[in-house]
Amino acid sequence: MTLVVRVAATVLALALRAFAAEPIGYESLADWDSLPNSKVGVVAGLASSFDRAGGNSDFNQYESPAGLQTTDVQTLVTTLTGPGIVTRFWMPHAAADEGFTVRISVDGVVRIDTDSNAILGGAYAHMQGPLVQTLLGGQVSYEPIAFQNSLQIESNNFGNGLWARTHHYYQYSYHLLPPGQIVTRYNGSLTAAERAAREEVTSAIANVGANPGSVSATSVTVVHGSQLIASGGALTLASLTGSGRIRRLNLKMTGAADAQLDGLRLRVRYDGQMNDAIDVPVSHFFGAGHQRIPYRSLPLGTDSPDGFYSYWPMPYRSGAVVEVFNETASPIAIASAAVEFEDGAVPVGAGYLHAVFSEETTVLGQAHHQLLSVRGRGHYVGNLLYVQRSGISRNILEGDDVIVVDGVRTLFGTGMEDAYNGGYYYNHVLVQSDDGDVPSPEYGTGPYHGLLHLDDADFGDAFFRADQYRWLTGDYVPFNQSIDVRIENHGARADVLFGSTAYYYLANFGFGDGDRDGDVDLNDFAFLADCLSGPAIAPSPTPPVTADDCLNAFDAETDGDVDLEDIASFQNAISPGAP
Repeated sequence: MTLVVRVAATVLALALRAFAAEPIGYESLADWDSLPNSKVGVVAGLASSFDRAGGNSDFNQYESPAGLQTTDVQTLVTTLTGPGIVTRFWMPHAAADEGFTVRISVDGVVRIDTDSNAILGGAYAHMQGPLVQTLLGGQVSYEPIAFQNSLQIESNNFGNGLWARTHHYYQYSYHLLPPGQIVTRYNGSLTAAERAAREEVTSAIANVGANPGSVSATSVTVVHGSQLIASGGALTLASLTGSGRIRRLNLKMTGAADAQLDGLRLRVRYDGQMNDAIDVPVSHFFGAGHQRIPYRSLPLGTDSPDGFYSYWPMPYRSGAVVEVFNETASPIAIASAAVEFEDGAVPVGAGYLHAVFSEETTVLGQAHHQLLSVRGRGHYVGNLLYVQRSGISRNILEGDDVIVVDGVRTLFGTGMEDAYNGGYYYNHVLVQSDDGDVPSPEYGTGPYHGLLHLDDADFGDAFFRADQYRWLTGDYVPFNQSIDVRIENHGARADVLFGSTAYYYLANFGFGDGDRDGDVDLNDFAFLADCLSGPAIAPSPTPPVTADDCLNAFDAETDGDVDLEDIASFQNAISPGAP
């Protein structure tokens, strides 16, 4: 059997295991436990009104007609070739209220024919709260729309009227699934299975603050009481062996000041690795302190009887260490801590949770703040971001979010508050008060996104600061070789403070890492050669190379074929300074 046939068979077997039932769209929201699992073969995209010319006219832009539109015209927003699922639809509240056409054809049949006010206001069919939400000047729907062969979204452009009517901002997030995957296509109503899956999601949202994962009868919780952590000292919260997953982290720091929350770092290592997969200040991992409102979201929150919580699933294969480290010059007290875990096998290809914190003050001419830049294979699941600048101008929120996947595919957003499902400076401009929106809010939180604090001229502040979060659990972004997540520093100004924590799952070895030592270098070439000739034909270096290993480490294009074409990608991976 040739390598190509073996790898193709492996791909088919994995696909059959991953999609035992036909996807209906709610899976990625309902099945919290599977969040770390491999997303190989899924391609994330974003159809948005971003300025194709690179400017700040992030409105009235469509697939057709091309260019900035200024007249009354029917438009084609996007055409997608399936199978796939639309996972999110967003517009600013003020724009959605103008009633833009929303006509969606699934596999050539018009299944949705309404307007933005109805569908995003929660007045269309089953597309209602809590999966359709109005918050912070934005309206968003996470109701999935699955298609087998094609999907087409049509809308319109208005040439006359007030600002919101003549500025059509929109975003549609989507996933394209592996070729040949059979889905339950959207036909305008829900089947019994779809209703049951939707109820799983709405139940998790209704109980936000509780673990959205499955109930475990075998989990074990390691509990710590009050502790004083010395300067330069560490407290091990859990030291686990074998394979399993961490289900929950709690940390209570009653009355802690910002300096203490910033100075105590949460650190997590997996499988005996020396490097931390997570090394983030407590304040910025959980979104605590710095005048941030106590909140509850699905993966993270600070409003719990047990203190701050994390429900991110965290698998490990041969052990995990969770600790807090005091990097300050003074002791730091914690009131309590808990780590809940359960033993069990980890699915092939499941990733490890990573989190990276970055803070910087921009210099003149700096175009972006980088939230994440990593090589390997995995999927990005969200971030916390704060931005602060002197003066009362809010226009730092004009900066667009940009995600570059595998160095070639880019997801362009339309503005900072848009990336967090808000709109019009978090409802401080073109203020809306219908559908439950709060005019000029200082904060507002939800299960998937929120604003934790706003310093603004409306509150008498002499500077501007926004702390916000968004979780991409239903609309995760997979990457096979690399991912780069940035937010634009609008105007390339100096002295703007950016701080971010990005969360992502990374496979136990990334693209090109044949020897699984955490880097890609010439030592990995022997493994590539072995994969090209046929894995395990001859005794291989430790660890042994299997067809699964070849697919995960060297199939750059995820086409089920490791061959000479993948050598170029490997060369790029080991080249210093490669994008």
